[in-house]
Amino acid sequence: MSCIYRIKKNMHTYTETEKKIAEYILNNKDEVINFSSQRFAKEVDSSAAAVVRFSKKIGYKGFTHLKVELAKDQYDDDESIDKLIKEDDSSETMIRKALYSNHRTFTNTYKLINVPILEEAIDALKKARRVYLFGVGGSGVVCEDLYQKLIRIDVEARYFTDAHLEISALSFADERDVAIAISYSGVTREVVTAQKMASAQGVKTIAITQVGRSDLTKYSDMILNIPQEESELRLGSIASRFSMFAVSDLLYLGVAKDNIEQTRDKLVKTRQSVQSLR
Repeated sequence: MSCIYRIKKNMHTYTETEKKIAEYILNNKDEVINFSSQRFAKEVDSSAAAVVRFSKKIGYKGFTHLKVELAKDQYDDDESIDKLIKEDDSSETMIRKALYSNHRTFTNTYKLINVPILEEAIDALKKARRVYLFGVGGSGVVCEDLYQKLIRIDVEARYFTDAHLEISALSFADERDVAIAISYSGVTREVVTAQKMASAQGVKTIAITQVGRSDLTKYSDMILNIPQEESELRLGSIASRFSMFAVSDLLYLGVAKDNIEQTRDKLVKTRQSVQSLR
């Protein structure tokens, strides 16, 4: 989890005071890790409370937690490779660009993982009576993948590509259930509507979405961020789907490892059932 990457990717959400705090950290990393919140506040002409609020806004427990992560940070912001596809690109160049873009997206995805939130989400899934999955388009592909994984280890999961069926099924959801909404933009109408309904009924809600405040995050108890790709022409439009897979796989693995022997037996049993169709 990269503190510097997290600060940079949230930049568009900051107030003027928060931007001043963020820019000072980015330009004076080595100094900041030795500051108290009071000393730092003086440097940016703000208050210690504002410094603590900023730290919490980007996912830390407080300024001390931010400093610990900042001290461990080894962020590499190499933008030297052009990630846009060009007409005259050879196959070798296209492969190299895809490799770079996808590797970068995976790396940045794992840097963004908030471990306490991930653990909270996994714990909620383990205790859930049912797991509802919301996603359309490319995000729907990720939902379908997670749905199949959960079903194979005997987790009661539900995923519908039809929005009407999705809303109908939610009529019976309550605080014993968990909803996972996947949307890169965080504003997909069908997904936000389902998550809003789930939240209103007391369902524990998890969102996998890009960094920043959105309609989806307003109705989500646990938010797992993926990198924000600013240009629609970047290969990241493909890579961002990989980042969704990466986060959803972490949720699945967290549930599956709870009783690894039992999980292995369930996977073997489902595999044998499928083989009977061959």
